[in-house]
Amino acid sequence: MNNESVFKSRIGFGRRDITPPKGIYSRCWGAAKSDRAKGVHKPLFATAMVMTTENTPESLYVLVNFDGTLYASKEDEWEMRKAVIDALGTNEAQVMIGVSHTHSVMFLSRDNADKPGGELVVPYLTKIKEQIVKAVLEAKQNVQEASLNWFKGSCDLATNRDLKDSDNNKYSTGYNPEATADQTLAVGKVTSIEGDVLGILVNYACHPTTLGWENELISPDYVGAMRETIEEQYPNALCLFLLGACGELAPAHQYTGDTAIADLHGKKLGFSVLSAMHGLSQSEELTFDKIQESGAPLAVWTVKKNKAYSEVLKSKEEQVPIKIKADWQDHAQIKKELEQTRDRVIQERLLRKLRVQQSLGDTNNFRLPVWIWRVGDAFFIGSQAEAYSLLQIELRKAFPNSTIIVMNLINGANGYLPESSLYTEDIYTVWQTPFDKGGLEILIDTCKKAMQTML
Repeated sequence: MNNESVFKSRIGFGRRDITPPKGIYSRCWGAAKSDRAKGVHKPLFATAMVMTTENTPESLYVLVNFDGTLYASKEDEWEMRKAVIDALGTNEAQVMIGVSHTHSVMFLSRDNADKPGGELVVPYLTKIKEQIVKAVLEAKQNVQEASLNWFKGSCDLATNRDLKDSDNNKYSTGYNPEATADQTLAVGKVTSIEGDVLGILVNYACHPTTLGWENELISPDYVGAMRETIEEQYPNALCLFLLGACGELAPAHQYTGDTAIADLHGKKLGFSVLSAMHGLSQSEELTFDKIQESGAPLAVWTVKKNKAYSEVLKSKEEQVPIKIKADWQDHAQIKKELEQTRDRVIQERLLRKLRVQQSLGDTNNFRLPVWIWRVGDAFFIGSQAEAYSLLQIELRKAFPNSTIIVMNLINGANGYLPESSLYTEDIYTVWQTPFDKGGLEILIDTCKKAMQTML
């Protein structure tokens, strides 16, 4: 049953172009043959939403998503996020900045400065920081009385990508037609008091990996065409994409060099968003009215709307204790293995491992930060991990009367959080992650307890 109250606040949106220059180092795939971007498929953007129920800097809530892969350096990520916090004067717990996770740009790290095209990397990191701050300040300037209403839909773009080969008992990362996938789509429509649509939030869990190692163009992957499809119908609104818990989810047709496939995927998701917005919102439900006698006895149902508004806006930051694997704690050994290999694929794997290890800090006492906002009756949950979809599935089960927005890769990045049952398997998301068995389940339990205290 849908019975959520509509969130009412002062809300504004802003956007800036963050497309990197042609020729920049853009290697993301270990199998890639090229290091430099040869052109641009579609522009990359940073989109910001600011919410506030008061007129003080401390009351500002900032939600940003930009077209990028991930921050490989926690120092680079914090420099960007701190610039936003300082520009607004708001609290750290009230800022969540995520990436679309497109794999058609490079990992965001100044460590790439010595690569081909690397001379463009540090200036590009500066550009991202400056443009995100401008997008946020624009959103702040645009705040006005508005309401946020939620819609629920689905889209079959996301499929399970954990494919097991029964012959050698090994997993590969690709479409598994036998497994189910969480294809839930949450859509938020922000409307002014005059009835104008200001922004559209799209929370969906699916890796933007349509384009693979053969692609040599900068691209937002499917997110670009999705955004265009929605904004063609709502030309005065900005679409804000929020990547869900997609640890094991991706398109069935992926790893291609054909940008037209990414556009088809984006249109599919975009039309699913538009379809959801033309159905009942989460504050509306059909209720039985009467039997009307006609040629047949006709059951008449009418739409009942919850006319209540909520202005609740609160935040909480939790520190989740997750054990780090023993083989991820030896920085010197990882660095030695990297220096000894000349295999580009192995180099890429070890470089990622080294960067993640450096980002963890004290591996003996690691705490995974998770940011939780209550926005009206809805919850926004973000963490730096790449959690499996079990996180959003379980939280939605636990809080069936609330819209649950779960976001991966918020305020940094560190590693996958697979389900415990996979830790006995030879699978990428287990041997790639620094997190030991049980981390996902601990995160789920922590979120449930924290969210319960915010009701």
